[in-house]
Amino acid sequence: MSKRIIGCLFLIVCALCDLSLAQSAKIQPLGGTLIVAVPLKDGMVVCSDKRLFNDQTKSFNDNFVKIRKVDNNTLFVVTTTIGFLNKTSGKMEFDVFEITSAYVARHNFSGGLQFWDGLKEEIRKQLLAYLARQRFEDWPATDVANNKLLFNLVFFSTAGNLARSYSLSVFYEKAKVPVVYTPGMVRSDVRTPQVIGKGKDVMDYLSRTPSIAQDPSILRFDEGHFDIKQITVVDAVNFAGRLFSVTNKALPQTEVSATHDCSLLSYQNGFQWIDDLGLPIKP
Repeated sequence: MSKRIIGCLFLIVCALCDLSLAQSAKIQPLGGTLIVAVPLKDGMVVCSDKRLFNDQTKSFNDNFVKIRKVDNNTLFVVTTTIGFLNKTSGKMEFDVFEITSAYVARHNFSGGLQFWDGLKEEIRKQLLAYLARQRFEDWPATDVANNKLLFNLVFFSTAGNLARSYSLSVFYEKAKVPVVYTPGMVRSDVRTPQVIGKGKDVMDYLSRTPSIAQDPSILRFDEGHFDIKQITVVDAVNFAGRLFSVTNKALPQTEVSATHDCSLLSYQNGFQWIDDLGLPIKP
């Protein structure tokens, strides 16, 4: 597969690197995520790995569920830093998943400006309150190498029978008066597969490894070959699983697990958890 084709393998690749912050011994950021979203004629499949990685202790578990339901047509996932763990107590003291889940439970998802402004303000308020409870010396360092990114929220929705993604990035700078800022939300129609989080690492690897990139199970999801009318739920799940497996084995530094969760946002039936065979998982 040529570099030109690799470059357009996916409509959108979120090239934000996962956690690489200098950290204190007390406050330990947790991160590491790969998301694969594949549009279908009947909706969209979204899969995420399950690794929760602590860069301070170099420890991890592969059982963390990162896909969170918002409503029957919408879900969200967090990439980069997903929270701060207190080493002494062993508890998550700042949890982006919980903050976002609590917010969406109180506000209907509409994709409109009011929803996003409210979410940005809630995150900012909660983060500043968390930092105020910590010693300045224990605050996370500014991630200069990653353009000061702290974390990225990605929502996927099939409301109105349209497959869309919504990305909201939160940036942070360590200072006596901490700087927390969130640019505007970025919306995208999902017409071809999206790989988010560790997507740049995956694409770089594929460009260096044509034997993998030309595998039919991957090649058919290339932008030049992708045919949404021919892709089934099983196809999408198999493709995602292949990427998780390849990333886990070939790129261990990305801290992406081979284990993963998948969900289907169906135009007809809404949100459903699905297994490796693309079958609904009963609650």
